[in-house]
Amino acid sequence: MRRRKPPTPCRVVAELSLGFWVSLLGTGNDYETRLWRPALRLAFPGYGGARKHLHWEFDHVRSFRNRIAHHEPIYRRHLAADHETVLRLIGYISPKYANWVSRHDRVPELLSSRGEVCRGALPARF
Repeated sequence: MRRRKPPTPCRVVAELSLGFWVSLLGTGNDYETRLWRPALRLAFPGYGGARKHLHWEFDHVRSFRNRIAHHEPIYRRHLAADHETVLRLIGYISPKYANWVSRHDRVPELLSSRGEVCRGALPARF
């Protein structure tokens, strides 16, 4: 018999899906007045806009993440724009951490070399 670790606030938060967090920014159950205005907006100190736009941006990233997780093609997407969106969302939550990610980020380097890598890796008839 497996022993379950006791639930802690950190463990509960860590095990919630990205879809759950995105849905908190959605329109259900009067989230604007019950969640967003009194508390949830405080989780995004780097953001000053409307909840609806924030929901759209997070849902866009959730959809992008799901495409990757389901091995769907993403090579036709504007990956640099997707990357900028991810960095912007990190900045909404923690501007300090967004700066750290930007300094250690290899995505721009990979995207700039993408053309050469793809041309050499794909068959000519592709």
